[in-house]
Amino acid sequence: MKKIISALFLAMLILPASGFAGIIFDNLNLNSDNKMLYSVTQKVPGIKPYSVLFSYILHDEASVGSSNIPDILTCYPEHISSLNNGKYMQVRNRYGTALYDFDKEKLTWVARSAIIPEKSFSLSPIITSPDGLWCVFMRKTGSSTGELVIQEVLSKKYVILDREASYSYTSLPVKWSPDSKNFLYQKGNSIYFCNPEKMFKGIQLEEKYRRIGTGKISNVQWCTNKTLAYVDQDIIYLIDERELSSLGIYSSFYNLGKVIGRLPEKFNPDSMEFKINSAVTQMVMVKNNNFVSYYNLNVSNSTDYVKLLNYKSYNDMFDGSYKFEILWPEFSKPVIWTDFIADSGKVSSSVYLFNDKNEIVKVLSIEDSTSNAAISSDGKYIAFSSGESAFIYSVNPWSRVAEIKGEKISSLCWKDSSNLCIGGDQTVRIYSVPLEKTSYLFLSQCKNATWDKTSKNIIAQTETGSDYFAYDEIKNVWNKTYSANPEKVHVQNEDYRIYKAKAKNIRYENGIYVRHLTDKVNTFALYREAAQKSSAKKKIALVFDLLDSADGVNSIIAVCEKYDIKPTFFVNGEFIRRYPRELKKLSASGAEVGSMFYSCTDLTVKNFEINEEYVRRGLARTEDEYFAVTGKELALLWHAPFYKSNKMIRDAGSEAGYSYVDFPIEDGSIDSKAGKTLESQIIPITVGIKSDSEKNEFYTKLELLINSLMDGDYEIVPVSGL
Repeated sequence: MKKIISALFLAMLILPASGFAGIIFDNLNLNSDNKMLYSVTQKVPGIKPYSVLFSYILHDEASVGSSNIPDILTCYPEHISSLNNGKYMQVRNRYGTALYDFDKEKLTWVARSAIIPEKSFSLSPIITSPDGLWCVFMRKTGSSTGELVIQEVLSKKYVILDREASYSYTSLPVKWSPDSKNFLYQKGNSIYFCNPEKMFKGIQLEEKYRRIGTGKISNVQWCTNKTLAYVDQDIIYLIDERELSSLGIYSSFYNLGKVIGRLPEKFNPDSMEFKINSAVTQMVMVKNNNFVSYYNLNVSNSTDYVKLLNYKSYNDMFDGSYKFEILWPEFSKPVIWTDFIADSGKVSSSVYLFNDKNEIVKVLSIEDSTSNAAISSDGKYIAFSSGESAFIYSVNPWSRVAEIKGEKISSLCWKDSSNLCIGGDQTVRIYSVPLEKTSYLFLSQCKNATWDKTSKNIIAQTETGSDYFAYDEIKNVWNKTYSANPEKVHVQNEDYRIYKAKAKNIRYENGIYVRHLTDKVNTFALYREAAQKSSAKKKIALVFDLLDSADGVNSIIAVCEKYDIKPTFFVNGEFIRRYPRELKKLSASGAEVGSMFYSCTDLTVKNFEINEEYVRRGLARTEDEYFAVTGKELALLWHAPFYKSNKMIRDAGSEAGYSYVDFPIEDGSIDSKAGKTLESQIIPITVGIKSDSEKNEFYTKLELLINSLMDGDYEIVPVSGL
């Protein structure tokens, strides 16, 4: 069997360029001082569309550019985090990074794009230390690689930890100690420790003397400020923080720490995750996002196997799960947060607890979870969002503390142990648990922006409310006002007229044009980019061939939903027979599903003769069995197993009403094109029949592939959209 070309390799051949962003200008307004207001909305895959309010002072014929930067008045919280022990809140979005100072009640942009970022990129993850003084992030340097960087938040000084790290849009190979004095990081196939303060002072030991052992970041976990656990093969070690500097020198000769237990199987960092409580008495293990095991640790007798308290599998509890997060607040039992694909084909979440009998029980189902769970610094509360509300739950005992209603939530973070920052669709707020009170910080989006007749301040309303907010130009924040007297919207004054018109650049749905009414009577584009012609979007399809395994199907559905991509799946009879549950969810997700014949075999081999009737019957049987399971019809698209066919096979499929999806492979047995053949630009990704070294390649790197395609100016469509 010929090996199908690597999908990630195909993506690497695509040269980076500006991706289609669907930029829309709206809400134009102009005052007598030549100051204009306008909003920009972008349709960016992977990010909910949101508008940003700008202000700009018109002068001469100067278009917006690096030397003429408009002011950003709203700040959408794609991601928020607490810094410097709750003194600041960091807000990140596609336009840059801003800091909100809680003492000064002021929002300051510390890094921002000079112009509208056309590139269709996703935000990279950032892990801040618990005290918020340090942050670790990754700078992308290639299609799948990046530099792992640690930075001091206030000084902006940074150190590169790894210049060739595997890039990810979802996680970083870093774990901070609870007191922020040390952190662990993965470099290559080794784990290292680091004291950031010593590193920036230049007195840190060389990296080779800070090596803990072999493995990945999932092999290690901080238990307390002073202790960390390291799993090597099937042995669990407990390492004292004080050992790190002295014994790190000898880690090449023997493992650090004290043996505290033995696992019943070898630990696989690619498919397993563990968590140990701060008392180092219990342990939870998650395997393949399907199986959860709960153990007792007998530290006094380290040669013992860990004692199994409970075990639950995929089939009876975690149907459709693709992501687990173990939250273990101090002085309580573990909390399990799962993301899964529901029967509706949509991403949902659930929360599980262990009862007094150590039985795992579901305590909450969240059908429309819009942000990740956030745990307070003292471990007492967990916050998450669902629909148009943010929820706060007490962990021990489990009970609802608050529901903060009003708008969709984009991101959450705890300022401290009792104040929750809520990054919403319209506003950014802070909720005090003790006071049961919500306060506004600034606006995420707004509508009807104009000037107040009396104060001359900019005022605006949100989409969900009738109250007006007044803009503070000094602090860059919005405060609710009860005496608004809005000016009418104007698009012309004595000097200028502003208007919207169709853009020449296909990445823009329209453009803003300025008509100069005095002196030089002329018209110019506010953004030159919108007036420049651009090449047409290139289309490409992601094709998932489901052979004999359902591994990764749930995560594929979730990632495609995140990026609003409609993929095409091809299924054969064996997959339908083995995995009807996954097939139903796949069908319900709205994905396009075509046929890959009934049997998973090379139809061009000479061992036996295949005729047209055999091909038609194989297609018909797959079609009928798909309908029997899902109640839906297959798309009339097909390809032979492994994309190996000849003229007779294609003609037979054409007679059965199917269009053949072609992908070129190096095989001399392929005859000339025949039948209804769709010669499409596709990237095929095989699920099943892979070697162990390849089996996780695209389930873990699918977002890299998607972003590489979008950055390469590709529009990802189903095969039928080519």
